[in-house]
This record gives sequence, structure tokens and C-alpha cells, in this order.
Amino acid sequence: MGKKNSGSKEAAQARADEQARQDRIRRGTADINSLFDREFSDSFFDSRAKAYRDYAMPQLDDQYGETQRDLTFALTRAGLLDSSVRADKTADLSKAYDIQRQGVVDQGEAEATSARNAVEDSRANLISMLNVTGDAQGAVNAALARSTALSRPGNYSPLTQLFADFTSGLGQQAALERANFYSGGAYGGRYNTGLFAPRSGSVRVSGG
Repeated sequence: MGKKNSGSKEAAQARADEQARQDRIRRGTADINSLFDREFSDSFFDSRAKAYRDYAMPQLDDQYGETQRDLTFALTRAGLLDSSVRADKTADLSKAYDIQRQGVVDQGEAEATSARNAVEDSRANLISMLNVTGDAQGAVNAALARSTALSRPGNYSPLTQLFADFTSGLGQQAALERANFYSGGAYGGRYNTGLFAPRSGSVRVSGG
């Protein structure tokens, strides 16, 4: 009789302990979710995208301005500043800028997505740890530490020289195409872009 009563008490205690454990897990899970939902709202992730744009856009604009100046110098050296080549190359540069600008916007969204994924991974790991240990207070303390780490500003790499090749070789290309034009195609015809050859009315030299 005594052993039966003892076994019943142990079983009842085990059920009570497990119930208490489940209560701690539910409470800890609610606390973790409350903390993460409060700290990492949609506005937090929007701010991550904006932070990258604010970091990268001035660099992009500076490089664009420098390339515009380099293009003007290159066209001047090639004697093409007042030609239709200037309009063509300026349009090409503007298109390249628009592409790079969209790239900055897209990277900002990627930064926001990466931050969101990191937050959700941390939340899942903390709740998983809580389910194993049943230590609600320990899980909440870990959540506080993790949220602090996740809230730190991102580290970004400086933009590369996005327009580095835009004006390189411009003068050489102009010389090749002019030589090609006046020689009747004897020089540089394979790489002729049609931008730098003299316009109508110019004299072409041909063999014969």
C-alpha cells in the first residue's frame, strides 16, 4: 500500500513539474516574442534599407560627378567636346548611373531582408533553447543580449569604382576610328563603334 501511494505521489509530482515546465516555456516564449516584436518592427527593417542607401548614394553621386568631369576632359583631349559623341557618351553615362542607382536601392532592400532573416533565426533559436532547458529567465536574458547585438548598425563595404572603365581608352578609340575612316578601313575597323568617325562632308581617303 505504501509503495502504491509513493508511486502515485511521484507520478503526480512529475505531472506537476512538467506542467510548471510547460508554463515557464509558454511564459518565456511570450516574453521573447514580445521583446522581438517591439524591437524589430517593420520600421526597423525599413531603417536598415535607408541606412544603406544613405551610406552608398553619396559615394555613387560622387563617382558619377567625377566621371562626368573625366568624360569632359577626355572628349576635350580627343577634340570631340562639340561633337555628337558628347551627347552619345553623356546618354550612356546617364544610363549607367541609373542602373547603378537601382543597384544601390536593391542592395538596401537586401540588407533589410538579411536583417529580418537574422532576427527570425535568432528568435527561433532562442525558443528552441527554451524548449530544451525550460529556463524562461535564462532565455529572456539571452534574448535581451541578442536583440542588442542585432540592433547594432550594419557594416558596409565602400563602393568600388563603378564607372572606372567608362572613359578609359576614349582618346585611343577616337584616334583609331578616325584613322580607320580616313584610310578607308585599313586601321581599326574591327573595333569601330561608329561614334568617333568624322560626320558627312568629311573626306575619306581610299586606295586606287
